[in-house]
Amino acid sequence: MNNTSERPVSRKLLVDIGNTNLKWCWFEADVLTGLQAIPHRQGALPDLPERCWGGSERPEAAFVANVAAPVLNQQIDRWMRDNWALAPEFLLSGAESFGVKNGYRKAEQLGVDRWLTLIAVYNLYYTPACIVDSGTAITIDVINESGRHLGGLILPGFELMRGALLENTHIPRVQSIQSTLDILGKDTENAVASACLNSAAALVERVVNTVTASMGKRPDVFMTGSDAALMQSALTIPTQLKRDLVMSGLSVVAAGKGK
Repeated sequence: MNNTSERPVSRKLLVDIGNTNLKWCWFEADVLTGLQAIPHRQGALPDLPERCWGGSERPEAAFVANVAAPVLNQQIDRWMRDNWALAPEFLLSGAESFGVKNGYRKAEQLGVDRWLTLIAVYNLYYTPACIVDSGTAITIDVINESGRHLGGLILPGFELMRGALLENTHIPRVQSIQSTLDILGKDTENAVASACLNSAAALVERVVNTVTASMGKRPDVFMTGSDAALMQSALTIPTQLKRDLVMSGLSVVAAGKGK
């Protein structure tokens, strides 16, 4: 008879706070489960942690990546200490970690969400890559096969582009940006949609072409973020859709891989 008791499965909470939504999932036995999201309105909801995790069992650890309002870190820290007697770990970008070397002169200026996508790609896909994260903002980052971050770009997301036109011109109000088949719009709505979508897509393709020439090989292109599929629809180059690369990067950190 085997009297050896089974070890409990490690269960960790991973939290990704973007400019619009707070997303979280559980990391159990090296598997991400139960991805959920809720709008946070830049920290205007003091009961946000209770709404997210009230009634959930205490995890072994919690890892938080926050590029939005710092007040959310305070709310989460207080709630987890009070309800779980747990001090969450708030992640920051570093100069070098998990095999990735930060390309920024000041490492802390690189958003932790971008840092985590770099960690995810290097540790999970083992390839030089161009990472395009399309959300409230659009970021483009390049990493080579040795894990060196070559730098990146930031531009407004599709809705921010649209919003800038509506706020600063007399262009009539149009619907949200959607995929458009014709590059030349035949009405204001499609002219705005096509310009926003194709200008961002053209920048992505220019970055990939430039990097290909300098590297001598084409990087894999990973699309992530809430508008990843929309961005992908406008590109003429091969891409891979990985909607939650930030969460994948959090899982690498939580598992301690490559540390």
